[in-house]
Amino acid sequence: MLVVSVSYGQQDIDNINNTKLEEVVVTATKTLRQLSTVPLPVKLISNQEINKSNSSRLSDILDDQPGIFIVPDFGGGNGVQIQGLDSQYTLLLIDGSPVIGRQSGTLDLDRISIGNIEQIEIIKGSSSSLYGTDAIGGVVNLITSRTNDSISADVSYKISTFNTNDFSFNIGKISNKGHNLNLYFNSFLSDGYDLNDDPILKTVEPYKSYTGFLRHNFKKNKWSFFSSSRIYYENQDFKLDENSYGRNIINESSINSSINFQNNESHKLVFENYYTNYKNDEEFDLNQNLTEESFFDQSLFKSELRSIFKNDKKNTLTLGIGFYSESLKRNNFYKDKVAQNSINYFVQYEGFIFKNTNYVFGARYDQYDEYDSEFSPRFAIRTQINDNISSKISIGKGFKTPDFRQLYFNFSNSSSGYSVIGFNAAKEIISNLQNLGQIANLIITQDQFDGKLKPETSVSYNLGFNIKTNNNIVFDFNFFRNQIKNLIDYKIIATKTNGQNIFSYYNLNKVYTQGIEFNTGFNIDDINFRIGYQYLDAKDDDAKNQIDKGEVFARLTPLSPAFKINDKDYFGLFNRSKHNLNFKISHETNNNIEIYFKSKYRSRYGIADSNGNAILDIYDDFVTSNLISDISISKQFKNYTLTVGSDNLFDYTDPENIPNYPGRVIYSKLNFKL
Repeated sequence: MLVVSVSYGQQDIDNINNTKLEEVVVTATKTLRQLSTVPLPVKLISNQEINKSNSSRLSDILDDQPGIFIVPDFGGGNGVQIQGLDSQYTLLLIDGSPVIGRQSGTLDLDRISIGNIEQIEIIKGSSSSLYGTDAIGGVVNLITSRTNDSISADVSYKISTFNTNDFSFNIGKISNKGHNLNLYFNSFLSDGYDLNDDPILKTVEPYKSYTGFLRHNFKKNKWSFFSSSRIYYENQDFKLDENSYGRNIINESSINSSINFQNNESHKLVFENYYTNYKNDEEFDLNQNLTEESFFDQSLFKSELRSIFKNDKKNTLTLGIGFYSESLKRNNFYKDKVAQNSINYFVQYEGFIFKNTNYVFGARYDQYDEYDSEFSPRFAIRTQINDNISSKISIGKGFKTPDFRQLYFNFSNSSSGYSVIGFNAAKEIISNLQNLGQIANLIITQDQFDGKLKPETSVSYNLGFNIKTNNNIVFDFNFFRNQIKNLIDYKIIATKTNGQNIFSYYNLNKVYTQGIEFNTGFNIDDINFRIGYQYLDAKDDDAKNQIDKGEVFARLTPLSPAFKINDKDYFGLFNRSKHNLNFKISHETNNNIEIYFKSKYRSRYGIADSNGNAILDIYDDFVTSNLISDISISKQFKNYTLTVGSDNLFDYTDPENIPNYPGRVIYSKLNFKL
């Protein structure tokens, strides 16, 4: 097995700041900040770390990070979980602009190739004060690379188990007139894999995907210009049974542009525009006859104007206004096309209270057509206590608006007969069914749908400490708590005459996630060690209240008698591990050979409610604790690097509960730099 990658020229590890003295980030405040001075919980994944991991997709590199989990979605794909919050509460950005295509709430990270990513910035905790909806759990921003040389190029080819071929190239050029152009292409092909004994159906069917990305930067006098375009295509054929076939096709495109005017050192204007479209078409063929089609067509336009004032190097004021317009066409919807527009206003001030204490205060107001307006403040402060110890404290409000599915869904299962109806569609659809004589029992009154489905809101707290010892060992601690209310869930609203139920969405639950994150890094001789740990406690307040009232029962088996459960029996939210441990070790020899080993331990977590009481108790079904380890060995030559390695070294699989673990994967990789 072989992998190839080619590179012309020298790329700076941080292309955001050409005169980099220290790692810098832009996501936390939308201004350029040294990482060490940001008073928020921020994680930066550098280009060097991305390359060392030999990851192909975004899900791979994020799964390496402490306190972050990649979880499979029942609708397909892999999402990210941060501080115990589901992937639907994390905002994913590329160069500061959102990625769309959440068909069932989860954004599939396997769509994102990382061959042209310079660094990944992760903000943990509510960030709606700058980014609005979906940023309850945090923000993941991918910063694409640009060349710093007259010409540069990277070409990469990788082959691994399951005949998976990953090929990419990245070419950059700076013209004599200062135009900076970068072109990236990736091809990812796989035969899929099979973890079950079914002779017809595979766990993951063969698929192919292609990514193209073009970036342009230009600066002249006080003006600077940025534009980019991204396209993505995926095709997968699959079997439903011996005679039934299907095909899934994804087409995604985006255009991003910004104009910066630097009037002087004290004032800067930024005007950004962004458009993206995501389409997913699915066809089902039974005995060569087209029987069913499914489509999902989502578009988003975003425009934002920011004015940034600096009265000195320590104080920055940012004022902004933005406009969002989102639309969706989808089958099984109450309307042929649904749309939502919003206007937002935000302000942020970065300053110093004392010489050793800096802070960030910001707030954003979002005004929507379909939902109540939202006001989202945030305050964060950092203190350099002494030369070796610093602290961070932050509190922020976040929100997530209901998605179109929760508002306009109109789905009926043809085989079993149940229905799921969106909140905005429920009143009229129920009335129509009553007129047709199809409603046997109306469980709730229709006036409960007269108002609006409320956005989910959160308050996020983070307290962190950074400690450096005299022998250069670094310890990072972060205590966090996220409180969410108006959580959107579904419930039975009516029963049909055929005996089946009708479900709709509503605001009810209050949940919280809290815990501690710990990270450390140190060297022993020329061996580098990195250790990360997270303890997580995630529970539903409503479930706890029901347990305290003695209203929740469980069974050891379906036929055994029911009994009341107590607080000790309640485990928490589904798909959350209480303990997570990361360990990384790397060693580079004098002859340019690097050995890299990493392991991630995840304690057991609940996967299914086996006794039907709608909560996760210790008598339900759990995934056992697991340990996933990867290893790679790289040899660097003058113009290329050869790598061989294995992911999931000890061949851990759980086909029923964790289908995104295909077992041991062996690969080889070759990178050229010319």
